[in-house]
Amino acid sequence: MLNKKGIILLFSCIPIYAQAFNGVYLTGSGQVSSGMGGVSLAEGMDRTSIYDNPANLAYQNNGLDAQISLLNIRSRATFLNQPEDFKSDKFIPIPSLAVVKHYNDQLSFGLSVTGAGAAVDYDEPAIHGFPADKAKDNLAIAQASPTLSYKVLPNLSLGVSLDLGIQQFRAKGVLAGVDTQGTPIFLEGHGNQWAYGLGGSLGATWEVQPNWWLGAAYHSEMRFSKLDEYKDDLLASSQGRINLPERYGIGIKHKVNDRLTLAADILRMNWQDADGLGQKGSFNWQNQTIYRAGLDYQYRPKDHIRFGYSHADVVVDAQDTLVNFYANAIANQAWSIGYGHEFSLGTLNLAYEYAVNKKIEGSGNSFGTNLSNQNHVFTLGFSKSF
Repeated sequence: MLNKKGIILLFSCIPIYAQAFNGVYLTGSGQVSSGMGGVSLAEGMDRTSIYDNPANLAYQNNGLDAQISLLNIRSRATFLNQPEDFKSDKFIPIPSLAVVKHYNDQLSFGLSVTGAGAAVDYDEPAIHGFPADKAKDNLAIAQASPTLSYKVLPNLSLGVSLDLGIQQFRAKGVLAGVDTQGTPIFLEGHGNQWAYGLGGSLGATWEVQPNWWLGAAYHSEMRFSKLDEYKDDLLASSQGRINLPERYGIGIKHKVNDRLTLAADILRMNWQDADGLGQKGSFNWQNQTIYRAGLDYQYRPKDHIRFGYSHADVVVDAQDTLVNFYANAIANQAWSIGYGHEFSLGTLNLAYEYAVNKKIEGSGNSFGTNLSNQNHVFTLGFSKSF
């Protein structure tokens, strides 16, 4: 049995300090789907798709996918009508992996390790020139999902995953208000705090006819233990918890011919019910519907080119920009391109994604606090069958 130090060490190979484009999630979880707008629910574009839909496990070859993504996170903000802008510009590496093994023609086992999160570091206090800690906030989540699938029919697979999470959170320089003399009051910094989460996933993948697949998946809310040092101040409204939301979606995939494959997904994330980020929490994030589509074209026997697009509802309303100054995760539209080349040892996959700059001007109690956010993601992956 691993103790706390051992569990942290186990996940330390996944330094997920991510600014995400669907709330705290990246657009694409896998090295191929990242170049195709994130599409993954129907049969899957790569092995990491077993994280998005456990039933995809039955349709992926035995083998390993390993990848690393480099995020360039660019966030800007004005805060409380101060004339100077706040800027956060970070480069963050994020590795992930997936393993698939078929026991027989019906039963398959797999494991995916992925991440989520959000971060800003404005590199100066929230009140310009005031002697306080620099305003920064970081939520890092790593998730390991052992997965099982079973083909109940030759063309229909059902899958299930146990989702195990570890979470690190820290916040500094959080402005809480002003005293009777008008002097700013900042919350005490508590450093890194850890929490552990549990959830589950169900999925189905159906080859309705040759070269046509439908997929559906459901993920329960991942409930985390308390971030103890924050439960009495910053996260008091959620008793110290930051949970990942319930989400569900459907997808379709069609192999038009030997060269061209098309796919599309619709995904729903229920942020409002997630403690810590939704209505029972500090950030009041709204529910989100995500639409994504992509294509893969094999233009030479060993070369693939990929394109994709994703659009999501914005999780932050204009009246909530003030509380989301420290959670500036508002980019909601992304374009992607990818490339794959098959070598004798395996397949090399590359992807680039641009999350289009999004701006929100605060209104009501948030008037004078405006947010903007854009991101770039470069992904390098290697896929090996065995």
